[in-house]
Amino acid sequence: MTFAAAYENPPSVWGVGRLVVDGEVVPWAVSQDDIDDEADSQAARLAALGVGAGDLVLIVSLLSQAIHIVPLEKAAGRLGALYSSADATPADARRTASLIRQLEPVAVVGVSASVLEGLDELGLDPAEVFGPVGAIATADEIARDALVAAGLAPRRWVKLGPTSAWEETPGTVSYDAPRWQADDDAGEIVLTNVASRLTPCEQFRTSVRGRVVAPGTIALD
Repeated sequence: MTFAAAYENPPSVWGVGRLVVDGEVVPWAVSQDDIDDEADSQAARLAALGVGAGDLVLIVSLLSQAIHIVPLEKAAGRLGALYSSADATPADARRTASLIRQLEPVAVVGVSASVLEGLDELGLDPAEVFGPVGAIATADEIARDALVAAGLAPRRWVKLGPTSAWEETPGTVSYDAPRWQADDDAGEIVLTNVASRLTPCEQFRTSVRGRVVAPGTIALD
């Protein structure tokens, strides 16, 4: 191996994320090319949330979600937008509320039950915190149901294996069909990569319950 190959060429593995399938953690290695291609894919999804040039999107997440989150951060740049970040933990809920108040993001992605737990501990009403935001994407059903009960209209952000799917019409989520093939197997969505990926998947069980109603569209159970 040459010096350049050993010390100058970037490693094939950009990072190792984790997918949670039926309660079990599955390590998932991705490359820089994977991240860049997902960013190209997710730019259209952020645009559908109303994110455009000069806007700001707030992304609330955990470090373990990096393989899903970093493409969203890069996708914001593809649109000429900016992003800011907060942790999806009760302890960082104050930061989430503060950033929404100060930065006025057009979209907030990744609101979870933990975030709402933290807001409740602070005595903050989610309807007041998230009310000024144009689009809210929730990371779990507990958060979605709570925000609906608060009179808001959140959309689902679903981690579909190593990619993301987004609710555009009630009860259905969209994914990038040219890059991924989704099928339903006994009511569970399974995923196969069409675009090249460092870690390939074939009929990977995602734990997402639903059925594929058309290429790129899943009706959730």
